[in-house]
Amino acid sequence: MGDWGPSTYGDPCRECGYAWGISADEAITMVMDLPVTYRGRSEGATGYERHPDLGWSVTEYIAHVADNLRIWAERLGGVAGGAPPDVGAYNENELADARNYEAIPLPSALWSLSRSVADWKEAVGLSSRVGTVLVHPERGEQSLSDVVHSNAHDAFHHRWDIERTLEAARA
Repeated sequence: MGDWGPSTYGDPCRECGYAWGISADEAITMVMDLPVTYRGRSEGATGYERHPDLGWSVTEYIAHVADNLRIWAERLGGVAGGAPPDVGAYNENELADARNYEAIPLPSALWSLSRSVADWKEAVGLSSRVGTVLVHPERGEQSLSDVVHSNAHDAFHHRWDIERTLEAARA
């Protein structure tokens, strides 16, 4: 695994505690468990809960994680299928505005997350068979392990955001 994630966020992550040293298989399992994990964490929530120090609601974080995994699945699947390795960056806040995350109901975001995880898993499998390496404009060359860990960190970090948000809402 490269050092982009640990050097950017710390190892473990200074905020959420994600340990970058876990194996790629453990990171894949973490992502595969997201639909159940997020559904459990959001049980009893409306999805509209917001933490005073964070930018998005519970549902918006789930929608972001779903979109992020879908985008990375598309990148991995494309390169595994013969596309050039260069991938474009995207602005998560502009995507949230374009998709109007605020209007997405919690059950819809959870459904989308389940679909994204399944597509991501398929793309990871395709990529592992052909040795996919991506070239990201901000992160440089990324192996499949780098992508898997980055995606797992994003999901783990936002699980922490969701937990903090719901704790604040209950207080």
